[in-house]
Amino acid sequence: MRNSYKYTKMYSGGEPIFTEADVFTTIIPLSEAATAMVGPSIELASREQDKEQVTIQDLIQFCSIPRSRKEMQEFMGLVGRRNFSEKYIKPLLIAGKIEMTVPDKPNSRNQKYQKVNSEGIIS
Repeated sequence: MRNSYKYTKMYSGGEPIFTEADVFTTIIPLSEAATAMVGPSIELASREQDKEQVTIQDLIQFCSIPRSRKEMQEFMGLVGRRNFSEKYIKPLLIAGKIEMTVPDKPNSRNQKYQKVNSEGIIS
């Protein structure tokens, strides 16, 4: 409660209102200046989405020759193995944009991924 008073005054100049009835409620007044910097704007979000799409297209092009997961990850500048596999490799495999070089052994240490051209033939 103390911090609510402190930070509400600091950021919006108002005071919070605490109401205790059947349900405890808190009303925190915010000024335009306080809310202007919170969260990404629609313009920023759309630029980030465009950036990711370009990056995914670059990754697909990077796989014109067979590449390991590690090589792909380094190309993207990412470090989390599981997150990279879930966010990039699996969706690209499902979409048919890339293909495994050793499909019978998906967890093989020799596994590489390569680009599939638009006709579904490995390029």
